[in-house]
Amino acid sequence: MTAPAPDLQLEADLTSEREHLAASRTALKRMREHAQALFATGDKVAGDAYSAETLGRHMARRVIELTDNPDTPLFFGRLTFEPTEEASEEASEKGHRYHIGRRHVTDDTGEPMVLDWRAPISRSFYRASVKDPQGVTIRRRFGFVKGTLTSFEDEDLQTDHAITDSRILLEEIERPRVGPMRDIVATIQPEQDELVRADLDESICVQGAPGTENPNPGLRHTLLRC
Repeated sequence: MTAPAPDLQLEADLTSEREHLAASRTALKRMREHAQALFATGDKVAGDAYSAETLGRHMARRVIELTDNPDTPLFFGRLTFEPTEEASEEASEKGHRYHIGRRHVTDDTGEPMVLDWRAPISRSFYRASVKDPQGVTIRRRFGFVKGTLTSFEDEDLQTDHAITDSRILLEEIERPRVGPMRDIVATIQPEQDELVRADLDESICVQGAPGTENPNPGLRHTLLRC
């Protein structure tokens, strides 16, 4: 549900998120330029021809992975974790906010600006609930039109009366399936997340064709792992 707040505060929050998106895109560009520089000098730093070729293939893949598509959202959600008064030298998610997206993006000091959806912390974006908030106070989902951030919803997981039916999530799931298959990482359901993150030594069989129209929203998309 959208948390009640004055219109001015909502507009300020939306502006802040758009600024974070712009800053994240700038950081991603910097990461790609750094990877391109390493790719260009790979044969000079490698000790032999085999190492140079291996490094070159790795950096070439890295450059492709860091390519930004302005029509694709760089992040689709945000987690706000409950604060803590405990002091610790260990990194902790408590008291932090994390934007969840398709790839990991860091600032020039190495601090995360966007977390990869496959990261352990990102698991809570898909599995946290009112019954099991997993330390999350607010789960935010973002609405985009192509690459432009247009809206957001806040789901309060600390109240027994939270409404868990996200309009943004349902609209994305129900959007007409035309053209190439869409990236579904923003709409993965809890049961699907368990399958995706299952240990590789487990044999899993998931039945159904891509885009299967099933009465159960949790089975609207099929994830296959080989």
